[in-house]
Amino acid sequence: MPKKSYIIGAVIVALAMIMAMYSFKSTLTTYVSVSEAKVSPRPVQVAGIVVRESKEYDLQNNRLIFTLREDSGDEMAVEYDGHKPANFDDVTKIVATGKYNTGKQVFVARELLVKCPTKYEQRVKGE
Repeated sequence: MPKKSYIIGAVIVALAMIMAMYSFKSTLTTYVSVSEAKVSPRPVQVAGIVVRESKEYDLQNNRLIFTLREDSGDEMAVEYDGHKPANFDDVTKIVATGKYNTGKQVFVARELLVKCPTKYEQRVKGE
């Protein structure tokens, strides 16, 4: 019969593993579509392009507002409180992480990941 200390140790290890898995799962933010982002109760990631005519940056309040359009054509307004990314005007694709605010009808982004064309793009294409 196993010692009492081994059983207690196994229970502690099992509980630690369960807690680690739960905390890891709660920090994941999954990629979703615009329509899924609008109904998700959790923070999510949405990828798309920035509609050029929609860019507004309020320097006084340090707030960036733009429209994100995904490949399917669905769009949503995005609001980001923080400094405008340095290469935001050259962005080809953007990933916004945050949560949709149904009251304001806007996706409130806590993080933006911008993807820009590289300066070497023409060299790769052989032009």
